[in-house]
Amino acid sequence: MSDKYLENQIQRIYERMKHGRVKGYLLCMLIYIFMGGIVSLFLGNPFPHREGILFVSLWDTGWIYTWVDTKPYLLVIFVVTGFVLSSIGLCCMILRDFMKMDRIILEWCDVETYLEAMEYGVSFGKSLKFKGYQGTVFSLMQQKLGTALIASRKLEESRQFLEEGWTGKKNTRLYKLTVMNLDLAEAYYYSDTARFNDLFQKAAPVFKKDKFFVAEQMFLEQKYEQAAAFLKTYKTKNAYNEVLKQYLMGQCYDKIGNRQMAEDCMQYAADYGNTMPCQKKAREWLLNKDMPERLESKTID
Repeated sequence: MSDKYLENQIQRIYERMKHGRVKGYLLCMLIYIFMGGIVSLFLGNPFPHREGILFVSLWDTGWIYTWVDTKPYLLVIFVVTGFVLSSIGLCCMILRDFMKMDRIILEWCDVETYLEAMEYGVSFGKSLKFKGYQGTVFSLMQQKLGTALIASRKLEESRQFLEEGWTGKKNTRLYKLTVMNLDLAEAYYYSDTARFNDLFQKAAPVFKKDKFFVAEQMFLEQKYEQAAAFLKTYKTKNAYNEVLKQYLMGQCYDKIGNRQMAEDCMQYAADYGNTMPCQKKAREWLLNKDMPERLESKTID
């Protein structure tokens, strides 16, 4: 890929997870030692030992063996908790690496570079014989490639990749969520209100909580004032979402005839959208805003 720094970053993400299982075991042991130390503060030595009480020496089996004999469920909870915490720790390591990559799109709004990075990530992953948790990294790369294609409005390419290019199981939650994201994007892009509403009703909670999908549903139902008011109260967490918000608000204000507000919103999207598709659409709108009539498109961008 053109950006060698990103290329090296992606290779390092895979390399770090090459020994992911070993890291997981070590992390699990550290958690067990830490948890054991906390319990020992209250219950004493965990292992068999002799204790002297006054002038009498008594044999104490320690709290580990006591739990095994009398409260085995506590030991099971202890073991499972350590395993779960170590798994969460490994997931955090992987997600932390991806969060650095996600800054390209979320903070810099550079959809094109992000798409190129994810394409390289999937291509590089296919050349590996997975060890450790490299397979998990590859699955996330595939999901993010599908999402990057959607963000680039390359919906047909995204569909082709998910149906023909996806490597691995297609009954996983990760795959199904990516497909649902694409289905909703297609329904909105082609102004298919009935399909969008049907999909949105069946969608997972993560989609129903997404304010953009809610606003898009209002837009398709021609509730432009309601959608604009809803978006106006939405406090975005990153630059990418703010540009999307401003562009969609601009479309809503344009529909209800508030040209000044529409122009302000479109100007924001044009200024800060970088390589986002809506940035180009916002610029086109600004260039054609003084035309007596603008051709209505059969799609929504």
